[in-house]
Amino acid sequence: RKPLIPRGPAGSFDKDGVFPSSQFVTCKGQHWIYYGGASERHYSIGRDMKIGLAKLRLDGFVCLEARSKTGAVVTRPFRLEGSGLEVNVDASAGSIQVEILEENGKPVPGFSGQDAPEYQAADNLRLKPTWKDSRDLSLVTGKVVRIRFRLHNAKLYAFQIQ
Repeated sequence: RKPLIPRGPAGSFDKDGVFPSSQFVTCKGQHWIYYGGASERHYSIGRDMKIGLAKLRLDGFVCLEARSKTGAVVTRPFRLEGSGLEVNVDASAGSIQVEILEENGKPVPGFSGQDAPEYQAADNLRLKPTWKDSRDLSLVTGKVVRIRFRLHNAKLYAFQIQ
């Protein structure tokens, strides 16, 4: 797997060492991670250390990723206690579709794949999906539902109900 903060290229201040702080700052839709960088290995003569700043997308620590084949993930059943859905997704080279399912896994009429647009080239921290006849989830608020995310060349980082 890739490191959260990779070492820099040859000649950079952090080519041989990256020492992140224990906390990060959330600012402008990103996580800012301050770190110490070392230009040479431990105990090297002429080792130089400086402070760097790495920026990570909001909630970007992990993701569910579908590459060239379409993939789907379905949530466990939960009681929907809000009407607004926001999705943190990077589908800049692909697409995402969001369906609402009943507790038993059957599509909710009006929120099925036929009613859900496929968002292409979407890279959004707060994508607000809509459906053919509904701009939010108010018709299913209070019900036990599942959400199915269909992804193609996309990364799903997080979602929240408001």
